[in-house]
Amino acid sequence: MGSLDTLHAPRDFEALQRRGHSRAHPLLVVRYVRNGLDRTRFGFSTSRKLGGAVVRNRVRRRLRAIVQRLRPIIGSGWDVLVVARAGCVEARSAELTAVLERLLRQAGLIEAGAIQA
Repeated sequence: MGSLDTLHAPRDFEALQRRGHSRAHPLLVVRYVRNGLDRTRFGFSTSRKLGGAVVRNRVRRRLRAIVQRLRPIIGSGWDVLVVARAGCVEARSAELTAVLERLLRQAGLIEAGAIQA
């Protein structure tokens, strides 16, 4: 399965802010933009409003695991930023998975006929 391609460079985050589109839910926000590459890269944002470092790191690990599971059905050529909102700290993994998948489908990053295995 391999590791996720992640966003690190400030210019990538600036491009998401400047040219990106977004889809929102009370638990998560997804910002996305075409990157012109043959792969999709992900970034995760967890603000201090969520809690201390331990809480924020746990949220990021959970979100990375969910993206890893959804990766086979996500199209390539995108930069995606997943922004955690306060409610996701207490949300069950199944709920987070459903919300993230729904947001990615609405954004057109998951093909309409794609079914998760």
